[in-house]
Amino acid sequence: KVEGMVKGVKVVHQEYMSDGTVEVTVEMSLLGGFSQLILPSEIKQVEAVLPLAQSAKKSKTATPTPESRPFTGLIVDARGLKATPAMAPKIMDENGTEVYGSAYVSREYAVQIGMSGYTKDIKAANLNSRVTDNPLAVKGLRTGGLGSSDIVISNSDASRIRSTSENLSFLKKCRVLIVLD
Repeated sequence: KVEGMVKGVKVVHQEYMSDGTVEVTVEMSLLGGFSQLILPSEIKQVEAVLPLAQSAKKSKTATPTPESRPFTGLIVDARGLKATPAMAPKIMDENGTEVYGSAYVSREYAVQIGMSGYTKDIKAANLNSRVTDNPLAVKGLRTGGLGSSDIVISNSDASRIRSTSENLSFLKKCRVLIVLD
């Protein structure tokens, strides 16, 4: 199936070598059908996560502060860690417990937009539509996993992510952006 997808790729560079061989650079999207084939089978369709009812003690007229509003995405600052991009990255706490990974995402979102986005600009990350208007920003402590693509964050940051059901909703929708060097 992958070979069939490769037949429709766009050739972006072609170079004839002195030994008679040809080097060809091609371009293709890793989203959509390719992701459907390659992403781990444990990524399943996840049912909707319903938010908890807001406390009756909160005033309806008070403007919520960014910390009191549900987070709309996750920005992981992995600069300086030599982390590498991956199709199915994991975010782990200091104890090795998964905070974000294939168990947290809906296959539909992972196929359409990828499990995470990557950028090299921290300022642009905060404005990125993937994480929308109130992202939680955390700092990676170190990398792990095959190819240094998994990122370890502090236990306190992991607790903030796990704190509400609303956060599970943005994880399900792959609203995760990783900042690399």
